[in-house]
Amino acid sequence: MRSVRVVLGAVAAVVVLSGSIWLGRYAPWAPKQQTARELAIVRRQRTYTEFDDLRKGREPRESVGVAADPLIDPRPPLADKPPFPKLVIEERVYRFGTMEVGEEKTHKFRIENRGEGPLLIGRGPTQCKCTISRLAQGTVPPGGFAEAELRWKPLDFEESFAKTALIYTNDPEAPEIDFAVVGRVVPKVQVLPLSWNAGEITEDHDGTAVAKIGSPLDANLKIATVESADRNLKITYKPLGKPELKRAGWSAGYEFTATVGKGIPWGRFRSKARIRTTSDPDHPIDVEVSAVRSGDIRFLPPVSIVGGGTWSSTKTLLNLGVFQHEQGSKVALPALVAAMKGNFQVLGVESAVSFLKISVEPDPKIGSNDRQGVRIVVEVPPGSPPLTRPVWAPVRVTLKTNHPTLSEIGFDLAFVSR
Repeated sequence: MRSVRVVLGAVAAVVVLSGSIWLGRYAPWAPKQQTARELAIVRRQRTYTEFDDLRKGREPRESVGVAADPLIDPRPPLADKPPFPKLVIEERVYRFGTMEVGEEKTHKFRIENRGEGPLLIGRGPTQCKCTISRLAQGTVPPGGFAEAELRWKPLDFEESFAKTALIYTNDPEAPEIDFAVVGRVVPKVQVLPLSWNAGEITEDHDGTAVAKIGSPLDANLKIATVESADRNLKITYKPLGKPELKRAGWSAGYEFTATVGKGIPWGRFRSKARIRTTSDPDHPIDVEVSAVRSGDIRFLPPVSIVGGGTWSSTKTLLNLGVFQHEQGSKVALPALVAAMKGNFQVLGVESAVSFLKISVEPDPKIGSNDRQGVRIVVEVPPGSPPLTRPVWAPVRVTLKTNHPTLSEIGFDLAFVSR
């Protein structure tokens, strides 16, 4: 009996522990863990706040280590009697233009003493690595100069990158001076836009999408290879002219035209293209090309038989909603079919879900002189296995038909059977 109580106690402990872990980690009110990018942004803001506090002589509200940096020198005492030093700086801001993530750059700022007394200088808080050269124990003699070298290495893309360094002096008219490096941190190769949409495709015309690929860093950028995943997708490209490059802020670039032919199945079309450049051959560019094939068939709102359903013409998506798998679901999708001499028929069905049933039957009530009325019946039979295929991960269904121009009709099917 005692062993039974021990076992039950252990099981209860595991249940309580599991519940605690769930409540602590997954409950709706539990704090969500920050991503690496969010943490980097928070740290950058805290660094800026601490840097600003130090500049203004305040105790830092939050410290991430700037105040404890061993490279920060003590402030030299201000000169209070002649001969006085005179700090002269020709350049305080260096605009480096563009650079890549992970690339390291340096720049030297010249600090001159045009006064009659020695100029004492020291390093204050900095947002990047700063070294001062040509110094003799932190002193610049009259007529002499020193160089403050800033070194920076961005770890993320930033359209407005800026790093600053503060220098202390004993010049009473310039007790401190700051330097800054500013510019843009950009990818080596850019794609505009990221997704290419070729629009609507009919029997009369193909669809096209125009996009650009270029580099703000590499003036010798070339297109190495272009691979298309579908025979109905053709991609051509040509170099951009100087005005277009200037507008994009690129050193070199190309205009791409993706043409989607009318040989694709009816409905939504999605395909991939892979492009390699000479600037970054180890990291190909994968773009998604999309289009919509319309034509001689038009679907109407679905009619519920068992359960319910909704139809999205823009997404070509039939959503059966949530239902019990013992009960199943059955919906009729009315359609008007044009350019058809005989009866419209579904010759075959392709789907990743084997238990799905699809049939077609005439519906003369909705037909007209030039369009044939049909009902495409979509059924998840009662007793089918439970399955979750939500709208963001639907089942792709392709119907093989006897239509002269629409031999294939593709649409997405979403449902949750419990």
